Amino acid sequence: MDQQKLKHFIRRYEEVYLFAMKRVNSIISEKVLEELTIEQYQVLRYITGREKCRSTELAEVCGVNKSAITAMIDRLVLKGFVERTRDEEDRRGVFLTSSPKGKEVFEKGEQQIQQFVASYLTVLTEEEIDTFLSVYEKIYKMTQGKYEEEEAP
Repeated sequence: MDQQKLKHFIRRYEEVYLFAMKRVNSIISEKVLEELTIEQYQVLRYITGREKCRSTELAEVCGVNKSAITAMIDRLVLKGFVERTRDEEDRRGVFLTSSPKGKEVFEKGEQQIQQFVASYLTVLTEEEIDTFLSVYEKIYKMTQGKYEEEEAP
């Protein structure tokens, strides 16, 4: 691909991702997740989707260091959304679980996000939605180092 075309695509990417997606995230934070930031909601979503997890696992999944995830977990614990439990087999270990209040807030957030995102997706065809999500999934795999060239169409 020539450099001019590549620069053009990068500019388009910046406009779409950096500005449009930031706006969507902002709307979700303001109108949907009144009690949580997007990052806190993502952490709560991960914890709620598992019986229990450790902070090191969470830091790895979120792509942040342990001190950053600890600070976020501390805020979620203070809000009563996450609970810390000692590992009975290894008292040094701590498990994170979603509290009943955290599960309730997560479910409310999921319903609101479903409604919000549906309002955007309903103007697209199924083929456009599939293409959009396939590209996002491919980018996600590349950022995780999991994309294999054989997966390319």
